[in-house]
Amino acid sequence: MGVIMHLRCSVAQVRPMNQARTRCSSLQRSSVWAGTLALMAIFAQNAAGQDAAAEVQVGADAAGSGAPLSIPYLSRREYRSTLRVVRKLGDFDGYGSYEIEFDSDKLALRAVMNVPATTAPAHGYPVLIMNHGNAGNDWERFAAYYSEDQDSEEYRNLSMHTRLMARYAKDGFVVLFQDYRGHGRSETRGQHPGNWQLDRYGNKAVNKQGQLVPRVLDDEGLRFNGWLYSAYYTIDALNLVAAVSSQPSLPGAVKLDAGNLFMWGHSLGGDVTARAFTCSRRIKAVSLWSPATTSLWDQAHYYQYDWIYADGITMENLFTELQTYNRLHHTALRARDMAPNNFIEQVRGPVQVQVSIGDTGVRSAWGIEYVYELQEYGVQTSLHVYPGTDHSFKGEVLEQAIQADLAFFRAQMRE
Repeated sequence: MGVIMHLRCSVAQVRPMNQARTRCSSLQRSSVWAGTLALMAIFAQNAAGQDAAAEVQVGADAAGSGAPLSIPYLSRREYRSTLRVVRKLGDFDGYGSYEIEFDSDKLALRAVMNVPATTAPAHGYPVLIMNHGNAGNDWERFAAYYSEDQDSEEYRNLSMHTRLMARYAKDGFVVLFQDYRGHGRSETRGQHPGNWQLDRYGNKAVNKQGQLVPRVLDDEGLRFNGWLYSAYYTIDALNLVAAVSSQPSLPGAVKLDAGNLFMWGHSLGGDVTARAFTCSRRIKAVSLWSPATTSLWDQAHYYQYDWIYADGITMENLFTELQTYNRLHHTALRARDMAPNNFIEQVRGPVQVQVSIGDTGVRSAWGIEYVYELQEYGVQTSLHVYPGTDHSFKGEVLEQAIQADLAFFRAQMRE
């Protein structure tokens, strides 16, 4: 059996803690208390402002900084967008495929939309938004997904994604596989090659193909695809959710059921999906494959010697990027403000996590720990742990994971 663990937790009621009660004894000597109260009145005037400021600060710390890119901020901001059909890519085995455009923070982003060949249900097709993982420095490779020859073996073998996009569409979902800003055919606010990336010894980093790796900056001087960019990708995902929610139909009589809107994410995309689900009530349930659902500091430590995606010691890079962002935007953004496991109390819907126990791309413990953290708050969860070391599932494990997703999503659907 491929699946070696399956856990489920039902939503539970959380009872408020009993408040402690204290009593003070009666006054014994009125003269002593009179002097004491006089002194207290003097000090109270001086301390009142300090106490109020301290109380506000404690509240702010508990809820996060509220800075842009933080989960508290992303949870309360507005998202508006619409879907536009750029072109039809063709009719393929069991589905039709389109190139779609939507707006995210005044950027024109693209997505592949696969539509089942079957007749839509009365409420429309259920929708599955898919968020991919880290592309390294190969941001352009997703442009190949907009193919007019999707039945070819070459296309299906491009990646796990191309197989999944076709498979979920054949099984009745409108699939929206988005390009984050700066990826594939999506716009960005600029990618500017800076100096070369360096390893921890100060030498120019070399990728697996023996090529030097350029450091790429955006218009604000931040490292493109760096530690803070998952928050931008989350914004892109939430604007796509808004587009689906505001648009019940598309040209060609494609009817979407926004009441059955699901989200899937792999690796970095699992982190993006967990953040989006934490921030939005429009997403019904999510499936996270090999998710990087842990703190940015944990991620930076794990990838400490990854010379391809970062310059030298990555924990130092994370700290530097936070300082740079706060200096540019006059904010107090902290790494903890962007970690979904610090805001689990906001999660309301079911979450499924699927991991390989020996995954070498992310730590399987990150996804497993996230499940138990969700269960502590009474969130309905489902966990599937597979043998092996695959970061992207293959063969029998891939089929089992697909079947688990289909069963999970269908169990949450409204009729």
